[in-house]
Amino acid sequence: MTGGRRTLAVAGVVLAVAAATDVGRHLHGGLPSVAGASSDEQESSVADAPSAAPATTVAPATTSVAPAQAAPARTPRETAGAASELDVHVALPRSLPARVVEVPILMYHRIGATDASMGPVARGLTVAPDDFAAEMAWLHDAGYAAIGQHDLFAALEHGAPLPPQPVLITFDDGYRNVLYHAAPVLHRLGMHATAYVITGRIGRGDPVFLTWQQLAHLEAMGVEIGSHTVSHRDLTLLADSEAVRELRASRRALEADLHHPVQWLAYPIGAQDARVRGLAQQAGYALAVTTLPGLRQDAAAPFALRRLRILDTTGVAGLAALLGRAAPA
Repeated sequence: MTGGRRTLAVAGVVLAVAAATDVGRHLHGGLPSVAGASSDEQESSVADAPSAAPATTVAPATTSVAPAQAAPARTPRETAGAASELDVHVALPRSLPARVVEVPILMYHRIGATDASMGPVARGLTVAPDDFAAEMAWLHDAGYAAIGQHDLFAALEHGAPLPPQPVLITFDDGYRNVLYHAAPVLHRLGMHATAYVITGRIGRGDPVFLTWQQLAHLEAMGVEIGSHTVSHRDLTLLADSEAVRELRASRRALEADLHHPVQWLAYPIGAQDARVRGLAQQAGYALAVTTLPGLRQDAAAPFALRRLRILDTTGVAGLAALLGRAAPA
């Protein structure tokens, strides 16, 4: 794969190629380890608390929710393994459309075991492997179709069709246990996902976080890779030059290692405002997720996408409730 610039048709659109609960915020946006945990179980207490940032700089026009048009669902291999799509460098239209689509974006962090030494934030953000497997099985059996970033972009900005009941599954930070406990479940069910990684933590010898080789393996299993910046600092507290450096350096590191464009961003601790959204666009991103809750995504706000926080206590019943569905029997 190369990052060369060409023109391809993706989902019928020609693209330019090149919960629920506030679990606290980090002091200065840092990533302290869990006190008392063993070296294998030390983890970052990432608490992406919702920020009360204003709406995106482009005001959305009043519009109804666009119905999801039927489209054949693809397996992760068909999506992440397709060089024609991974090589696509997308470009936002000059005039953002007045379109709203209902695509729930689920926000996970760690998938693994907890112990008494972990603080409440770390425990809250750690979903047990069995619980995660049950949640994914329920989504699959309930008819939800896990889509990728290109699918969401094409639907939002170009009106491309989506499968019935689309959902986007995301993981923040780049924890190694996502590869061990989440990716196999998703792959077995044919479900796509996205992992937003902190590049300054990748391949640095910390057993909690992925290595670069593992990151490539994760992508090969159908988990798309996005940026969570270099050091997970609150971008709203940084000067423009420093914030852009965090955004660009992370994206460039990922592109250099994965050999294709990476244009998907998750704001550290969910902190964003109109200035940061503009800097994210300036840094070359096309979509960015927040920690603000909601089911509907606005084409006029591609840098303020909403997510649903999944915690250790959510479970299948809580997930169904977040999605507005009746609790399973």
